[in-house]
Formats: sequence, C-alpha cells, structure tokens
Amino acid sequence: MTLIGVTGAPGNVGTPLVHELLARGARVRVLARRPDAAREVFGEQPGLEYGALEFGKRPTYVAAFQGLDRLFVVRPPQLSTVARDMLPALDVALGAGVGHMTLLSLQGAERQPWVPHAKLEAYLRQSGVAWTFLRPSFFLQNLSTTHLPELRGGEVFVPAGRGRTSFIDVRDIAAVAALVLTSGGHAGQAYELTGAGALTYAQVAQTLSAATGRPIRYSDPSPLAFYRRLRARGVPASQLLVMVAIYAVARLGLASRVSPDTARLLGRPPLSVADFARHIAPLLFQESPHA
Repeated sequence: MTLIGVTGAPGNVGTPLVHELLARGARVRVLARRPDAAREVFGEQPGLEYGALEFGKRPTYVAAFQGLDRLFVVRPPQLSTVARDMLPALDVALGAGVGHMTLLSLQGAERQPWVPHAKLEAYLRQSGVAWTFLRPSFFLQNLSTTHLPELRGGEVFVPAGRGRTSFIDVRDIAAVAALVLTSGGHAGQAYELTGAGALTYAQVAQTLSAATGRPIRYSDPSPLAFYRRLRARGVPASQLLVMVAIYAVARLGLASRVSPDTARLLGRPPLSVADFARHIAPLLFQESPHA
C-alpha cells in the first residue's frame, strides 16, 4: 500500500490533512521536527507512523524519506531561503524514490517569482518528479493562529487595506490535498484554491463579531506598524517580510480572484467565512495563555 509522507503536521493544514488521509484508509508517515510532540496530537492509530525531519538539518533526511511513495511538502514559515534549507532535503526524497510531491504553494505564485513558494514550484517542475501544486488563497485559520492575540483583543490586525481576498478554510485545503494524494489524475496540475467569494477584512471582522457576540474591528495598520508589533511579539523577521509581501498583494486588490477549483474537486461549495467564524468562536472565549 502507498505510504504518504506529510510535512507541516501538526499545523494549520497538516493536522486536518492527516485526519483526512487516515479516514480514507491511507498509510501516513508524519514527518515532524519533534515526532513526540506530533504523537501527542495524533496518538497511535492504524496506518500512522512518525519520522523525524527538520529542514536544514541534513542528518534527518535519509530515514525520513525512506520507503515513501508520495510526499506533501509544506514550507515552514520561518524558512525563506529554500535553496539552502529545503531543496537538499527534496533531493534526498527524490533519491529515496518518492514518485509524487504535492506542494502547498500560494495563490499567484506563478506571478510572484520572488516568493519562496515560486522557487519550490520551479524546482519541482525541473526535478523529473510527478508534481501537483495547491495554490490556496489566504487561510482563514491564520486569523485564529498567527493573529489570535489581536483577535482576542477585538482586532483584525493585518495591513491589507480595503482590498478583497478570496479567503479559504484550511479544512477545504486538507480535503483537496487528501484527494490529490490518494487518487490519480492530478500530476502536472496546479489548483487555485479559494472560497466562493471575496471579502474585505472589514467584512470578515463583521462576520466574526456576529458569530462571537463580541465587537471585533478591522484596524488596517500600516505595513511598518504591523511589522513592528509582530516583531515585538517574537515573530521572526524573515517570516514577517513574507507576510508583509502577501498582504501587499491583498492591499493592491490582487487577492480577490475566485477560482472554481475547490468546489469542482470537492463536489460541494467551499466553507464560508461564516462557517469558519462559528467554528472558531469558542476559541476566542478561552483564556489567553499570555493574559
């Protein structure tokens, strides 16, 4: 039976993906920097195994990829120099016989050659491996992870101006990834994954307010104010520079494209911002560990 390696788990997409794959009866190897921590999340389940993998740490590469047939590739957000930190690992994966790689890329990566995702796409195109690119729009769950401290304070704090974004729920990304990893016909395809419509962040804040019963506003900081606040919170500078670039795309009105790919692949409408808001509402009422 095919053995599928999953990087980026636990994580926004990796966690629901592992659950989706196991529900489909797949064999899965979670490749994590700290396998014991991943085991605490997923436990021991039939068809599930764990391996150590840390991009940039070459001694972890050989055992991680041995015996894998397919690989789900996620760029850790703190890694911006993918040529140094990720491509050598993927070379080892190719040498180990991985036959198909599904890359979690970025909406518009083909038009943004400076983003790390574009460099990974270019590598896979020339590598000789069968590849599939998932190009999602902005994750709704980023608001409930990276931006959770601000959200709990009643604020959507991102420098996206008045631009509209075709937000997507990571549960839909995971469902598409599981389909791609467990069925044929997806090699050489690039899927643009978005929600069914495009909203401004002010509209998202209104939807969150309605779902939680709490006043939540969109503050629209400048890119510099955004950088300074999150840097003071400990977010790595390299990660922040990528985030600022992504939000600049939204600010310029270039993140509003709506694609039919999600609905076509899943056979149902994408989850909406209202669905997401209802799902994460209880999280906003939990006591913050930094309070």
